[in-house]
Amino acid sequence: MRGKNLVKIFTLSFLTCILLYLSFPPLDLGFLAWAAFIPWFILIATEEKYPYLTALFIGAVFFFIHLSWLRYVTVAAWILLSLYCTAYFLLFTLSTRFIIFKLKLPLVIVAPFLWTTLEFIRSFFLSGFPWFFIGHTQYRYLPVIQISDITGVYGISFVIITVNACIADLVIYYASYRKIIPSESPLNPSLEKGESHLPGKWLFIRRYSHCLFPTRKRLFLGFACIFPAVLIAAMLSYGLWWLTRYTPQEGPTICMVQGNILQDLKFQPTDEDQVRILKTYSDLSMSVKGKPIDLLIWPETMVPGILNIDPALTGRMIDTLSQHTVLQLAHDLNTNLLLGGIALAFRGEEQMYFNSAFYYNRKGELVDRYDKVHLVPFGEYTPLKDYFPFLASLVPYEIGLTHGQNHILFPLDTVKNGNFTFGSSICYEDTVAPLVRKFKKNGADFIVNITNDGWFRDSTELDQHLATMVFRAVENRVCMARAANTGISSFISPDGAIYAKLTDSQGKYREIRGTLLNRVRYIEKYNTVYTLYGDYFAFGCMTVFGIMICIAGIKKEFPLDNL
Repeated sequence: MRGKNLVKIFTLSFLTCILLYLSFPPLDLGFLAWAAFIPWFILIATEEKYPYLTALFIGAVFFFIHLSWLRYVTVAAWILLSLYCTAYFLLFTLSTRFIIFKLKLPLVIVAPFLWTTLEFIRSFFLSGFPWFFIGHTQYRYLPVIQISDITGVYGISFVIITVNACIADLVIYYASYRKIIPSESPLNPSLEKGESHLPGKWLFIRRYSHCLFPTRKRLFLGFACIFPAVLIAAMLSYGLWWLTRYTPQEGPTICMVQGNILQDLKFQPTDEDQVRILKTYSDLSMSVKGKPIDLLIWPETMVPGILNIDPALTGRMIDTLSQHTVLQLAHDLNTNLLLGGIALAFRGEEQMYFNSAFYYNRKGELVDRYDKVHLVPFGEYTPLKDYFPFLASLVPYEIGLTHGQNHILFPLDTVKNGNFTFGSSICYEDTVAPLVRKFKKNGADFIVNITNDGWFRDSTELDQHLATMVFRAVENRVCMARAANTGISSFISPDGAIYAKLTDSQGKYREIRGTLLNRVRYIEKYNTVYTLYGDYFAFGCMTVFGIMICIAGIKKEFPLDNL
């Protein structure tokens, strides 16, 4: 690699890394995402020898930095997950170059379908990791994200990638045919074919320039300029139209308790630690006594005792105290309770543990329980541990959890607003779009998320998690209420606005203690296009990509000597 070419490759790659980093939390400069991929796309289309190293460099730098919060749990998972996600950048480069040179298509046609397909695959493949989608960078721009109720977050990613690819194509076209290429250059389209011997670098760039319709310049320029503009105009027009019609109603009053129990204390607690955790949450809950509350919520696994088993069977004092505390809170506060804890069940002599949300009525009676359906691999259970026992060392729990089977809905009676129905996702489940969609489709008026992000301390994981949840609210037009142990406890309205967030007097919102009380905002029951039909848009992109790759596979190699 020559020095000049090395500088160009490194500069463009580093520029994409910087822009991508700035686009996501914590800095949240989401508008930069609309240009972040341009340098990389230019390298994909014009770099002959090192585009795959470029993809690995960009992907590895981005994911190793943004996933650095995983090191608090396990360094091995941090490295493996970063490498796994980086593989999607490499696959994107391989597939894009294969299609554009085989089918003579520009990036603006190929890249959006391929990128959206890969995000969709990553959302479910190997249990799924629906994190760091490029559409997530727009969570604060309400007019932009409203189309999520039609296309899901994938529609926003599609538009962003289209704009990036369009600009990259125009830059390459302009550089190749207007400024950089002198009249005597072999890249000059006025030269006759075969008139000169093209150097390898020029030959390769001209190969892509042929994909930009050099004999139909007006057609290409018109399409490249109009297509993204039409998409942006349609997206913003729909978003502004929906926001002007949005008139939410006030629903139940919810109080979320954030005890800020550090994971080091909670992970292997002594009996005294468990009592201290229970007292912390109980005292915070009692601090709102006298206020009209319809639902009091504790975050994921914040009840230290087992609630669904007779304490006489376990013989543990903390189980007795936990169950007594629940009854006392329901009586003193006259409210319904949703409490995160661990449930125990027996199958023969086998003990099964569940990450659960326990729902109690105002009398302190257990109404129902939701067991977490979508467990985190190597976080809550170990896949293939019977065949590879060493994998168990990657799991932070001493015991494996069992996933639930049903999407339970809870009935809620309110003081002033009648009756409602709500669902409760647990932790990472609010990033799983099909799961939240099922709650809404089954009739939920609003959805609660209880989570313990204390594993990741005062890191940007908390911000990234909240940003992802915004899209669940917009996709299904449902209010999301989030109770987090260390933050960020918040309310998100059906338009995606974060209208309440627990902060202290200095504005800090991570690793603080307190209660957040507000009312749910809801709209009259109706199912959005996304709620009804799910990820049809992503499936459509996958279909188009499949057609492209199949045609490219059977097409003869693009002949360089015919340029």
